[in-house]
Amino acid sequence: MEEDQNYNHSEFLDLLPELVFEIDEELNIKFLNQSCEKILGYRKSELLNNKISLDDFIVPVDIKKIKNNISKNFGGNHTSGNSYRIFNKAKEELTLEIHNSHIKKDGKVVGLRCIAIDITEKEKKFITLSSQEKHFREIFQNSPIPYQSLDINGNFLNINPAWEKLLGYTMDEIIGNNFSHILNDENKIKFKKSFEKFKNNGEINNIQYDLLTKEGDTIFVNYNGKVEYDEQHKIYRTHCVFNDITLQIKAEKTLIESEQNLRELNATKDKFFSIIAHDLKNPFNDLMGFTQLLSMNIDKYDKTKIEQFIKIIHQSSKLAHNLLENLLDWSGSQTGNLNYHPEKTLINALIDENVDLLESTAHNKNIQIYSEPDMELYAYVDKNMVRTIIRNLISNAIKYTNQGGIIKVSGNKNNEFCEITVSDNGIGISKKYIDKIFKIDEGFSTIGTEKEKGTGLGLILCKEFVEKNGGKLWVKSEPDKGSAFSFTLPSSEP
Repeated sequence: MEEDQNYNHSEFLDLLPELVFEIDEELNIKFLNQSCEKILGYRKSELLNNKISLDDFIVPVDIKKIKNNISKNFGGNHTSGNSYRIFNKAKEELTLEIHNSHIKKDGKVVGLRCIAIDITEKEKKFITLSSQEKHFREIFQNSPIPYQSLDINGNFLNINPAWEKLLGYTMDEIIGNNFSHILNDENKIKFKKSFEKFKNNGEINNIQYDLLTKEGDTIFVNYNGKVEYDEQHKIYRTHCVFNDITLQIKAEKTLIESEQNLRELNATKDKFFSIIAHDLKNPFNDLMGFTQLLSMNIDKYDKTKIEQFIKIIHQSSKLAHNLLENLLDWSGSQTGNLNYHPEKTLINALIDENVDLLESTAHNKNIQIYSEPDMELYAYVDKNMVRTIIRNLISNAIKYTNQGGIIKVSGNKNNEFCEITVSDNGIGISKKYIDKIFKIDEGFSTIGTEKEKGTGLGLILCKEFVEKNGGKLWVKSEPDKGSAFSFTLPSSEP
């Protein structure tokens, strides 16, 4: 009965594809299943009860390792699951993974019962995969194109050295952080929307972000990427590469600015010649015409007529003078030759000075000018520029205020700025024209309430001078109700 059981046991082991064998302390093979022919190329009769010659079977570099493990096992320590490279009968190299258990007699290890699994193909695939992985890892590490991988929540899973070099963060500093960590507030909102779209579509193409480097600089980049799914087709991670387009964006902005500057230069040139050809010419026509009439008819005209002509001549001279002053100031500002010398200045004095200067012009239209600063206003500004600003705003208010109107010049201050306002109850400005009055390329100008001509240059000059002194200029106006031009000036030295 026992022989039948042993026979059945042996027959069962012969059915296994793995190599099963037993060895004693002398490395004699005491048992061997039929798989030896398929795996090793030897018949059972060639190996059974013969001593294993390690030099014949084991690849030289693995002999020391297997001797070590055999010695440990027969010494009572159990070591198993090791792989060794061996030679088959045809001297072909195989890799076997050997698992063993102890055969004991009277508590002593007298043999080893072993099962060997042929993992040659598996090992070859592993070596191939390792080689491929090494190859792709080298590409990943040395690629000049920045790469990043995010999880489903937008947190960093991986980055490559090109990413680290461009943004300045190390992998340890960024992994686990959300992508929004390197975005400004505007781009954070953009990312939240686009990332959901990315996950839904499975890919993104040419989406731009403004990234913040570790040093706080902003760079512009263009992203392309795809989603990776798991076996259940759930999103596992995203893979993206991007390129730095900062220089391109800056070049585009420079081109746009250059185009705008060119348009402004052309408008400036046109405005300059228009003023010389028409606006500056008109007052001199009046001057020459009325002085000629006076010289030819001085004995014929009565005193009233002469006073009327002199008044017209004076107004024309004043108009020509103011226009010429504005023209010279504006020309200087456009060519960069305008001197800017800021100093602590009492603004009240400049207001009073200009009110006195323009009082006669206002009187001719029966207009009252009130100077109403509620305190002494000091500003750190270029005195001549501010004098020009106030003169032009008051002169502008007189031009567009009807007979019997009122103009007020008021002011107040806070810790950083003083604010001056020139308001009138004149004809006002339509809302659609307000944005045009400060732009040279719009060429916007209207005649005054008594057909006074203007160039539109005064307000443009005011805006440039206010901004040159570190302030802001704005206007509030309603048609037929009047206008209020306000500007700020720094109270102390910047």
